[in-house]
Amino acid sequence: GRGMVQAPLSMGPVKPLERTENAYDISKTKPATHYDLVMKELRGILNKLTLTNFEKLTADIINIEMTDPEELKGIVSTIFDKSLEEAHFCNMYARLCNQIKDKLPKFPEPDQPETDPVPGQEKPPKKELTFKRCLLNKCQEEFERADRYDELADDSATAAERASKSRKVRVRMLGNIKFIGELFAQKILNEKIMHECVKRLLSSTEEDTIECLCKLMATIGKLLDHPKAKHYMDYYFDQMALTAEAVGKQPNGNRLKFMLRDTVDLRKANWVPRRETTGPKTIEQIRKEAAREG
Repeated sequence: GRGMVQAPLSMGPVKPLERTENAYDISKTKPATHYDLVMKELRGILNKLTLTNFEKLTADIINIEMTDPEELKGIVSTIFDKSLEEAHFCNMYARLCNQIKDKLPKFPEPDQPETDPVPGQEKPPKKELTFKRCLLNKCQEEFERADRYDELADDSATAAERASKSRKVRVRMLGNIKFIGELFAQKILNEKIMHECVKRLLSSTEEDTIECLCKLMATIGKLLDHPKAKHYMDYYFDQMALTAEAVGKQPNGNRLKFMLRDTVDLRKANWVPRRETTGPKTIEQIRKEAAREG
């Protein structure tokens, strides 16, 4: 009845809990280091990033507390990988880089040899590791990674495995070049790396490589096409015209032939496109278009 205290189920001594091998360990679920915390915070922000909340979330990235050059490199790598995973939004990620490039902390370049001061001369300033430097290094690393794959093709793999791996490397490489084009359009990277990209693309007649070359020229051709670079640009476009003829003779090659010809015509028209290129739209743009269409 009411008021009675229930007796405990067991009156004997309680055996202590034994720890099993796969026991839940709270310390394992916690980020282990400050670097892990920074990366977790950045990924959380990037997963929510859209054109609509762009300004606010960009400010959140700038406010992430960084204490180490490895964290700066990690931020560059994470944004870079995200832009390759979501190639349709690479323009947004390039704009993000442009917004944060001068606002993130700089660190002394690690592993710089100490030089003895020369009598009568000031000690040279230590090189700084900036967001922009990390970004350029990352682009270069991606190129080298693709080159290394070409050199280290695995002889024991089957032809199908090699083709699959080669395609993955090429897709990543093309994503890399597309992003580099957007970074160049934002005036973050210099022209030299763009010429390197174009030469790489010209050396292949694979369908996705030709597509990438045409898209890249549509994005940055106008910026590259100035009197000092005329000699290079004439050469590139002569090669594209030759490639157009060559692929046009292949089965189903007409689409690529006309894509290349359209790009050649774009240059002849002083880079004025016949129709607007479309990228991701903001919610406001979609609403305005819907309202106009009634």
